[in-house]
Amino acid sequence: MYLFIVTLILSGLGVLAYYLYLKQKSEKLSKIEQGICPDCNKESIVVKRSKNGGCSGTTSVIYKCESCDNEEEFNIGAGSCNSGKCGF
Repeated sequence: MYLFIVTLILSGLGVLAYYLYLKQKSEKLSKIEQGICPDCNKESIVVKRSKNGGCSGTTSVIYKCESCDNEEEFNIGAGSCNSGKCGF
């Protein structure tokens, strides 16, 4: 019985940690899309590399801050060919 309770608590903590990670990553992406670095809060974000995975795949984008050299990679959904979002 105790093993079940401990497993349930650890699973809940794991799900909570993953949710908080995704929330933080989403907040960083929204700041970066505005051109603001999430670390130094300066408007110095540039796209370092962008790899397109095709119409139904994701686009892997690396953003870099020119001020503090912060580098973040994001996988952004590309949509479909019908939506007109076939590229970055």
